[in-house]
Amino acid sequence: GGVMSVAAYWLVIWAMTLAPLGPVAALRETSVVFAALISGLIMKEGLGWRAVAAAGVVACGVILLKV
Repeated sequence: GGVMSVAAYWLVIWAMTLAPLGPVAALRETSVVFAALISGLIMKEGLGWRAVAAAGVVACGVILLKV
């Protein structure tokens, strides 16, 4: 997990050298969506409405970045 965390950090730093900071920082927050999907689908944990709402807001933000 530690190695993956360091690799993810360096990927973000590399992406910030290639693209504007705003979109890169916003896309970095998509981990909320992936965490909700993993906890709900794979780990079979109950997702509360707050987790679903947070994942939805982040997903909408990413879509708006592209529009």
